[in-house]
Amino acid sequence: MARPRIGLTSSGSDALGRPSVPRAYLTAVALAGGEPVVLDALDPTAPPPEEVLNGVDGIILVGGGDVDPAYYGADLHRETQPVAPARDAFELALVQLAIQRRVPLLGICRGAQVMNVALGGDLVQHIPDRYGDTVPHTPADPSGPRALHAVRVVAGSRLHQILKEEVVQVRSRHHQAVDRPAPGLRVVATADDGVVEAVEWEDPAHPLAIGVQWHPEDGIEDDPVQQRLFQALVAAARKKGSKE
Repeated sequence: MARPRIGLTSSGSDALGRPSVPRAYLTAVALAGGEPVVLDALDPTAPPPEEVLNGVDGIILVGGGDVDPAYYGADLHRETQPVAPARDAFELALVQLAIQRRVPLLGICRGAQVMNVALGGDLVQHIPDRYGDTVPHTPADPSGPRALHAVRVVAGSRLHQILKEEVVQVRSRHHQAVDRPAPGLRVVATADDGVVEAVEWEDPAHPLAIGVQWHPEDGIEDDPVQQRLFQALVAAARKKGSKE
């Protein structure tokens, strides 16, 4: 059976100007049995989300910069990173269509935030303003490895069924997070300071739609717990593909 095609939204360009994503994401998808396909999220003239979804069996929204707060009715915060208008527009539309068409979806870091904004929620624009700095959501050295901290998963949630753990150690690098969850999204994991760490779409008819604030692809080859997230996405994508 052919490997399910997993579309990953691009976060940059390679030396030849082609859309690219960090290699760890590609490795994670391949290890889970999927075929990674890089989607151009940065070029406004690239194929639209409607067309893109016809060529893939599942979607991963990868990490990146901040979502333009105008999408959830807020002003730019002093710590807002430079926004990417084309990427915002592409990914927000992609989420809405993936929910409507029941395409398996995994949002990672920025991707979890995009899911929430696309479906009507909003964001905490700078975590230290709300939660302080008791949990390291960003590393002390900006150029160093991602911060490591614990996340508590809601028992009985889809995420809990996948990870099979109620407390997991995760790697993070983010200063924003989900604030008010969108209608239909349920908070299913938090850090010890209360920061939302994961959300999932509640409609049982949808095969899989989960957003995690951490980076499960980081160190994926040596982390069987985080591998389960990608395995679940690929399994849902394979099932979807077999029905078409």
